[in-house]
Amino acid sequence: MHLVLNYQMKSSDGDELTSALESTIIEERQCIELFKLQIKHCKEQIININKVIATRGGRADLQSKKSAFEDELVILNVAALVQRCNVETKGLQKLLYFEENESSKERIAVDANITMYEWCNDFNDLTGKRFQQLAQRLMKSEELAVMRRAKKYLGDFYDLEKPVLSLIRHNVGAHRDHDFMTQQEVLEGIGWADTIERLHRFEVVTLELGRSIKPFMDAGLAQIARTFGQG
Repeated sequence: MHLVLNYQMKSSDGDELTSALESTIIEERQCIELFKLQIKHCKEQIININKVIATRGGRADLQSKKSAFEDELVILNVAALVQRCNVETKGLQKLLYFEENESSKERIAVDANITMYEWCNDFNDLTGKRFQQLAQRLMKSEELAVMRRAKKYLGDFYDLEKPVLSLIRHNVGAHRDHDFMTQQEVLEGIGWADTIERLHRFEVVTLELGRSIKPFMDAGLAQIARTFGQG
């Protein structure tokens, strides 16, 4: 499989894949810029409302508006991090596909596996109790079911891959084992083609998570509109 992938990356198929990846990365980065604007807006609104509360007192309508923006900020933060994960995943795919130096391939494969480990942990924390309670309050039951299913798919991926991802992270990544042979055995066990395949499956489940959060974002915006007497 390694040789087949090498051949494909050097062919016209490789050129098409490069172009597709670069276009997708540009689009994903544009989405990140939009998230930055949305998050900045929510934070500014919260600051402005706090100023009004400080001078006029904490009226119920002001508290409702503040809470609605705080809720949307929680949702946007998770959605934006999923977007950043997508960008990182595409960047790693591009490096893995087209790097020819064997030492560099090894290091990129290590980085890719560590990235999957870290994001899986992060998303498990970020979509925990507070996120789920907020989703249950704002989302329609069918939309909530889709998001929970996407979260489960990511959890299933992590349960399956955690032994390998942990082994790599704790021995040749963030926490290097001090025994040379242990390091070497772990490095030699990291398959380039296996990492590409694993990263592809990781991308599938994280993209699904991102899509499932979109209705949650819309529900948060609808809540904000209601506090201003709209919708």
